[in-house]
Amino acid sequence: MLNLKALWQNFKDSRLNQKLNRWKKILLLVPLFLAIFYGALWYRTMLTPVKPGEKGSVSFDVEKGMTAKAVARNLENRGLIRNSLAFYIYVKVNGLDTKFKSGIYELSPAMSLQDIVRKLVKGEVAFEKVTIPEGITIEKIAEIFEARKLTTKEEFLKSAVPSNFRDKYPFLKILPPGATLEGFLYPDTYYLAKNSPASYYVDSMLKRFYDVYFNSDEFLKREKDLGLSTYQVITLASIIEKEAKLNTEKPIIAAVFLNRLKKGIPLQSCATVEYALKEHKEVLTLEDLKIQSPYNTYINAGLPPGPISAPGIDSIKAALNPAPVDYLYFVANGDGTHTFSRTYEEHLKAKSKNSRAR
Repeated sequence: MLNLKALWQNFKDSRLNQKLNRWKKILLLVPLFLAIFYGALWYRTMLTPVKPGEKGSVSFDVEKGMTAKAVARNLENRGLIRNSLAFYIYVKVNGLDTKFKSGIYELSPAMSLQDIVRKLVKGEVAFEKVTIPEGITIEKIAEIFEARKLTTKEEFLKSAVPSNFRDKYPFLKILPPGATLEGFLYPDTYYLAKNSPASYYVDSMLKRFYDVYFNSDEFLKREKDLGLSTYQVITLASIIEKEAKLNTEKPIIAAVFLNRLKKGIPLQSCATVEYALKEHKEVLTLEDLKIQSPYNTYINAGLPPGPISAPGIDSIKAALNPAPVDYLYFVANGDGTHTFSRTYEEHLKAKSKNSRAR
């Protein structure tokens, strides 16, 4: 005979166990729901500005090739975002982690994370990073600015004339009539405001030259000791810049040219001939060396009319501090070094030895 009471009890126990299991599942899900809720709340908070209503901005540099994680870390360190992880999650989820454009940005802690990301992706830079290498001409400098879409080559060259800046930089008054700013636009890395007139870019480079050269009492003293003007020093330095491959040889090459100047011997610099030709040649022909130009130091004694490139600090220091040697000649060895000679006979032997080696 069926035990109805036992069956009923089993049924009640089964229903109770089901309810208990259901509540257990619910209780287990609560922490998960809470984690999701508070995680979403945290994430939403992290997207908000660090300092709403804050005035002013901060310059922020996104270097070429910088990863999203590095950008996020730098933004948090600068106080521009609340949390680098939230930033990385946002750009990763939205597929923007590889879309940042390099440049200098003006950002503010009053901006939301989304607004900052939008700027970085669109490339709305406030400043452009421009690197001017040592040893290039003013025309090449103008081409760099045009390539960076900061100004046109024509506008840059039109602005880069001494008369536009003589009142601000008195040293330009020593430049002869017809001279350009060749040699005085200092080679360096600049962070320049976009949408500015060409004169602003030229002025920035002139100011850098002024700060480097005229804030050094040593440079001005050495000028007097050598009996050279600033214009002559920079002209000599520009030739050294083009002739020397190694910084260690620059003072020796400076000595060679200064020794030749004292003796009235033409400098015979191939670099000045190339400047006259307006092109670089690995080997100059005899016809090249006869070109009628005041910059041809094979047929004209003394320094050329002006600089032939933008010399760097090592070349300027070399021109002002030549090595204590009596060399009058040098020949390239083909590996960046030179062989220096005191007499023409020694020089011919060095040339012959180099030609046989090749």
